[in-house]
Amino acid sequence: MLIVSHVPAAFGQSYTVPTPNRNCNLYGKTLSVEDFRGIAISPVLSKALEHCILDRYSEYFVTNDNQFGFKRNSSCAKAVYTLHSAVDYYVSFGSTVNMCSIDLSKAFDKMNHHGLFTKLMEKYIPVNLLSLLERWFALSETCVRWGKVVSSFVNLLCGVRQGGVLSPYLFAVFIDSIVDKIKPSGLGCYVKWTCMSVFLYADDIILLAPSVTSLQQLLLVCEHELYSLDMAINAKKVLMHEDRSPF
Repeated sequence: MLIVSHVPAAFGQSYTVPTPNRNCNLYGKTLSVEDFRGIAISPVLSKALEHCILDRYSEYFVTNDNQFGFKRNSSCAKAVYTLHSAVDYYVSFGSTVNMCSIDLSKAFDKMNHHGLFTKLMEKYIPVNLLSLLERWFALSETCVRWGKVVSSFVNLLCGVRQGGVLSPYLFAVFIDSIVDKIKPSGLGCYVKWTCMSVFLYADDIILLAPSVTSLQQLLLVCEHELYSLDMAINAKKVLMHEDRSPF
């Protein structure tokens, strides 16, 4: 399949199972579609191929060190530790640290396929793998399964499948340009010339700056890049915070 850049049509099919979000009251009167997240169940053989791709072409899915999600020897705890270290460094010198936490709205579901292919080409991904992924995405369709009831299939024109083996790696490559735009700006926090202005974990972003003005400029850079990626910020979950002391 990798040699001929072709996958069977069945590899593009999946069925989506709605799972309730955390803190969701299943018996509440205000229950809506926003309280569920769809997990795509794909053919086992297609997942085996995804593992083969990761094993053979992992160097093409490398992202900035500011991304902590879905990497070997990395975890959420490591991201939190790095964040605390940057904050403690600035606070120890008497500086304030301002933080902005950003949540992307339906990021995995809205990722632009053509934008992803462009990002992969910038990494000089082999043509046979790029063609295979293009074929795979073109075949992608899913149905919704609720108990024993199954809907008709619909084509997936954007996004990656929740639960897919390759999905988080492809998404990380797609949004890696956020770090690439922030680093040369010189805005935010730096520890010994290492950029600590932005931290990414999946679709969550944290911006760090010593002043509110710098944080606002940092947010504008991030917002501009997200606009070019056709990604939307979930304004309901944006959190601003200021640290003044190590306590």
